[in-house]
Amino acid sequence: MFAAPSGLHGAARIFDFWGVYDDYNLSDEPEHDLLTAILQDWPTMEEDAHAALMTSPRPLPE
Repeated sequence: MFAAPSGLHGAARIFDFWGVYDDYNLSDEPEHDLLTAILQDWPTMEEDAHAALMTSPRPLPE
């Protein structure tokens, strides 16, 4: 939900210690923002779950 800064703005954010220049992409409907955030997070959660399920446990040494 963050606005992507340009290169110059990105470099200037290094010195923005108080978060004055934070920009958000918000719509008029909070439900739309929530749905957008969930849809953007889902692929990452799917990758994490897949990686966790596909790793086989190593047998403990006896």
